Amino acid sequence: MTHIEYRLHAFDLASRRGFADGNMFGHLLREKWGKFAPDKRAVLVECVKRFLIPAIPRRLNTIVSGTHNPIRIADSETIDDVENVSVGIPENLVLKVAAELSARPN
Repeated sequence: MTHIEYRLHAFDLASRRGFADGNMFGHLLREKWGKFAPDKRAVLVECVKRFLIPAIPRRLNTIVSGTHNPIRIADSETIDDVENVSVGIPENLVLKVAAELSARPN
């Protein structure tokens, strides 16, 4: 059995095109849910909030937007001192977050 892990990098929080241009989980979600897949950007934002942000040793102000990279640091923030922080998330955890988001009422 193949164990797939996705890496979330803090430096992506500083990029307009970070986290694979916001499409980091797009293929996985389409493969598992097809046209009923939850929003890939919402899953990404939730995973960043749950797993990456807590791993960063200082507080960052983030913004959620509807553009390419859906979660970034605020313009007033810098990330130079923590840009090397990253976390690995197993595929099954990403799918669990996606399932939780799918179960939420709209």
